[in-house]
Order: sequence, then structure tokens, then C-alpha cells
Amino acid sequence: MKSKDGRKTNRARGGAMMKLLLFLVIFGGVISAAWIYFLPVILTSTLQKHTGFDVKVTQLSFNPFNAKVDLTGFILSNPSSFPRRDFIEITSFSANARMKTLFSDRPEFDYARVEVAYVAMVRSADGVLNVQLFQDRLNPPKTASEEEAEKKKNRKFVPDAKATQGGPVVKKVEKKPDASDPKAKNKELAAKDKNAKNAKDLKEAEPEPVERQMQFLIHRLELRLDKVIIADYAAVTPNIREYNCRLVYAFNEVTDPKQLLAPFAFKSLETVGMAIKGLIPGDIGRAMNAATRSEDPMVKKDSDITGEDPLKSIVDKLEETQKLEETQKP
Repeated sequence: MKSKDGRKTNRARGGAMMKLLLFLVIFGGVISAAWIYFLPVILTSTLQKHTGFDVKVTQLSFNPFNAKVDLTGFILSNPSSFPRRDFIEITSFSANARMKTLFSDRPEFDYARVEVAYVAMVRSADGVLNVQLFQDRLNPPKTASEEEAEKKKNRKFVPDAKATQGGPVVKKVEKKPDASDPKAKNKELAAKDKNAKNAKDLKEAEPEPVERQMQFLIHRLELRLDKVIIADYAAVTPNIREYNCRLVYAFNEVTDPKQLLAPFAFKSLETVGMAIKGLIPGDIGRAMNAATRSEDPMVKKDSDITGEDPLKSIVDKLEETQKLEETQKP
């Protein structure tokens, strides 16, 4: 009797475990379907809310278990205040990261591929450049309190001399001066002035915190850019130019943007990297932003060139690139 009861108990437990396992499989499928359905909506609405640029995504899948991202039909459009809505169209973006490295100081990717249909740099009639506006809204300047907190975080701690020598640290108790004593009062005022001067000198001598460049490794990086559009509506007569670049490049073992020795047209991919960073959360977006950042010493940032028109410099470089490619043709 006991053996029969034992077999019945084991069968009952086995049936309960199968039901629980089946429930977990169904529940996991529902969660995955909800994740795939709602993730694009959440990410696009967040990016649109922060920047004011219209965002559309045909399909976006992100598998948190193997850190794989697939994106198709990513269209970023200028705000309605611009005479032309075209900004960026990413035909496809895919990346496969190594999960164990995503939370480290150096994320590692097996591959990353970016195919861009076009990048349109548009300047409105009032002189606003869409690239600069998008960058400013995506990465707003830090407030005074945030800068102060960052300085305190980066400030080096200097230990007490006795503590470094292994001796006891004696904390001196400062005696409060008597308010009725004029000498003590003058001494207190002099000490305050000295402390204020020392604080001012320390603040002036304190170096500005340097932004730490992101470390990454991409074993295989493929980039494609079909077209660059330059549209300037600030002039009396709008100046619109289109360059059919059709550039395709592949790089191996990328650890630094300086390795991307591509023509100047790829500088426009900086904006693509920013857009991917704004849409894809975490290290995957940050790494693509870092990988597409131009580090060419011949290409200066627009803000570093006083009085130079950024659109004109881009047009000049694009035309130089086209002439160079024509001369190299057999």
C-alpha cells in the first residue's frame, strides 16, 4: 500500500511540476511578446519627448538575454519649424554584444552593422542647424549644481600627513573666540578673509574635469552611407545639394574612432551615432555613438572654428572627396 501511495504522490508531483513549467513557458512568451511590442513605442516616445524631433521605427527587437539588437526603418525627422523635414533614415542597424562585457568598462561586440539611406543637414531661415539643435537637446548642458557635484566627485582626496606615516591622527578642537574681545573678533575676520582667498585660488587652480572616452571593442564593424543632403534656407536663395556617396566600408577589431579612415562624408555618421544612442539604451547605444565619432585631426569641431560656416566646410570637403574618387577611377 505504501509503495502504491508513494507512486501516486510522485506522479502528482511530476504533474504539478509539468504544469508549473508549462505556465512559465507561456508566461515567458507573453512577456517576450509584450517586450517586443511595447519597446519601440517606449523608446521612440522617449527620444521624441527629449528632442522634439519626430521618430518612427518600423521594427525594433532587443533580446536582453543575448544582448542582440535589430533595428529597421528608423526615420528621424526635423521639427515642423524647419522648411524640410528630412534628417536621418537608418535602413537597418544590428549589433551583437557579449553579455558578460556589457556591464564592464569595455563592452565587446562580435559585430555591428549600420546602413544609412541619407543624412540631411538642414539650416532653417533663422539660422538654426538641425544637427546642432538635435545634439543640444539630446545632451543638454549641465547645470551649475551638476558641474559642482562632478568636480567634487573628481577631486582627489589628500590624507593627513600623520595618517600616511602610520601615526595617530589628532583632531584639534578649535576654540571659539569671545565676542566681547575685539582682538579675537579681528582675528576671526582675518581668518575668514584668508579662507575665502584660499578657496578662490583653489577654485581657479582646479582643472576642469576631462570627459573620459568610452572604451569598446567591435570585432567587425560595417558602415554604409548612400546619400548626404545639404540644405541651407538661411540664404536669400535656398541652396540645396545632394551627394550620392554610396560608401561601403568594413573594419575589423575597432577600438578607436581613429581607425575609421574613411572619407569626410562619414563625419555625418556622428549624427547617426547620436541618434542610435538616443534610441538604444545602455552600452550598445553609447558604444555606437563613440565608434562613429570623428577623431580626424584634419576635421575640427564646428564650435572650434570661429567664424567658419559649418555647412560650407562640409560642402567643400564632400566635393573634395568626390574629386579625389573621380581621379582614382581607372
